[in-house]
Amino acid sequence: MNQTLKDALREVEALPEEEQEELARALLKMAVRKRIDAKLAAAKARGGATPHDEFMAELRARYGG
Repeated sequence: MNQTLKDALREVEALPEEEQEELARALLKMAVRKRIDAKLAAAKARGGATPHDEFMAELRARYGG
């Protein structure tokens, strides 16, 4: 897996800067979505809800915005 990641990074570095930025944005969006989904699943498993304001503040602190 480590070598696969290194190879992928080498390929990304060979892309034009604009494509690298587009890929970086897509990866960040995917990471944020996974974080949101995990938080919501955890709240549902507890039988409750995560307070919206607290949850959004945590996301802003971690990912900006």
